[in-house]
Amino acid sequence: MQLYGDGRLYAATDVVGFLECQHLTTLDLTHLRTPLKVAETDESDTLVQEKGFEHERAYVEHLRAQGLNVVDISVGNESIPAKVEATLAAMREGVDVIYQATLLEGCLIGYADFLMKVPRPSALGEHSYEVSDTKLSRTPKAKFLVQLAFYSRLLARAQGAAPAQMHVVLGDRSMRSYRCADFAHYVDSLLARFLQRVEGGAQDTYPEPCNHCDLCRWSEICGQRWLEDDHLSQVANITRIQIGKLEASGVEKMAQLAEVADGGMAKIAAETLGRLRAQAKLQGQARETGERAVEALPLDPEHRRGFYRLPEPKAGDMFFDMEGNPWEEGGLEYLFGVYYRDAEQWQFKGFWAHDRQEERQAFEEFVDFVMARLKQFPGAHVYHYAKYEETALKKLMSLHATREVDVDNMLRHGILVDLYQVVREAIRVSEPRYSIKNIEHFYLEAREGDVTNAGASIVWYEKWRETGDQQLLDAIESYNKDDVRSTQLLLDWLLTLRPADMPWAQPPSGDGAEAEAAIAGELTDAEARLVPYRKALVDPLPEDRLQWGIDEHARELTYQLLDFHRRADKPAYWALYARMA
Repeated sequence: MQLYGDGRLYAATDVVGFLECQHLTTLDLTHLRTPLKVAETDESDTLVQEKGFEHERAYVEHLRAQGLNVVDISVGNESIPAKVEATLAAMREGVDVIYQATLLEGCLIGYADFLMKVPRPSALGEHSYEVSDTKLSRTPKAKFLVQLAFYSRLLARAQGAAPAQMHVVLGDRSMRSYRCADFAHYVDSLLARFLQRVEGGAQDTYPEPCNHCDLCRWSEICGQRWLEDDHLSQVANITRIQIGKLEASGVEKMAQLAEVADGGMAKIAAETLGRLRAQAKLQGQARETGERAVEALPLDPEHRRGFYRLPEPKAGDMFFDMEGNPWEEGGLEYLFGVYYRDAEQWQFKGFWAHDRQEERQAFEEFVDFVMARLKQFPGAHVYHYAKYEETALKKLMSLHATREVDVDNMLRHGILVDLYQVVREAIRVSEPRYSIKNIEHFYLEAREGDVTNAGASIVWYEKWRETGDQQLLDAIESYNKDDVRSTQLLLDWLLTLRPADMPWAQPPSGDGAEAEAAIAGELTDAEARLVPYRKALVDPLPEDRLQWGIDEHARELTYQLLDFHRRADKPAYWALYARMA
């Protein structure tokens, strides 16, 4: 959104923003008249932008490598009229690819990444153009299609014919194509509503929390407004649907929620209302007194939740945390951090990986380390916080087709223990969120160092890839060590809150003897049948996959096909067990 002459220009991002949050549009309009304080762009946001530009530039080079004539409209054209005229001139000339195209119609302006020439007649002659945009995401999103349809609408006016398709090039370099006609009527309707809103004068809107909040430049303004209004969104773990139901019943503030009477409320279960009320009350008390508070929730022996999930502590217990880079193609798990006690001293061990082959090696070394510890300390467990680590291990064992038996046994016999589940089901805290960074306020001193969250870890890792500065990796490892140490101290703290007379959690698959047999390396019948084939087909292959030719890949593929259906069934069983849990 920008001032232009005597009026304003609106871009596709403004329309998408209106679709995400109408208050965002209100603040954008206000900002044009009276500049507002924009939230500072952190290094994570800057990294995302840089990765987006890299992806875009890489696609430009890909097009040029195909021998296509690519014209960059941004070169030599500074003003909007100059960019629009240069785009139209390139279209009339029939250039293969128009990069950074600028299209203008009335108060609507479009900045399309690419216009691709196609052999379809238009007012330009025997050719016309279709819009193509690059996006870092590896899956299409609704807002991408709105943007593409917006550009396609402007393009149709410019070339005198509606384009047949529009395209998005995703972060994995795959292209998805969509029929413009499938989206044209929706975007026309959306534009009509948007223009009625922005041209209709001042309107009073409220910053309702939404999925766009974490990305919005006005987040600090809205956050301050919620704090001043005592908005319900500040209650930990409350949902937008629950907020809507509470507001419909006249409960609009956190203090009001804390005083809601027993007996339930329309469309909200009494148990849910009680939980939200207690959470609001605890946070309100902490705000008034300035002191954090924690309460134990009622025990649930029937469903064995909360503290019932904690197994008996063992000397060999391990604490695990991973660091991953989502900007590597396919994602890269670059650090596996383990915290454990050895000879009465706490030790940290990190397994690093900087490419796909090293990721496989680090994964195998980590799993081997864990299995060796489990043999040395029967009954030990691996503790982590939230689902990332478990999900990543499943992905890696499937991706690399290695250590599947070991990971299956860890899952089957309850070796992995998610302390986030314990926290959510066992206690209530006066924090606005239940991330480990919030929970550790109760048992750990404030963190120090430059890397203080997962986003910063990714930023520093990308800096290391550019500079090779070992100090950056050292800082990431120090952060990871703080995380696993925090997980260990969290367990110690939870044990002080756990009633001493309650039973410990037992392996989900039966008695400990079965788990010990699995840890000792005993295979199931299905797994044992594959051993001679693995020895014949896979074991003789060179460890360095870069040395493989067609024959080596064929041998590995043959072995994997033998067990394809059993492996393909695993995600369905994982989902089943997750629902049962």
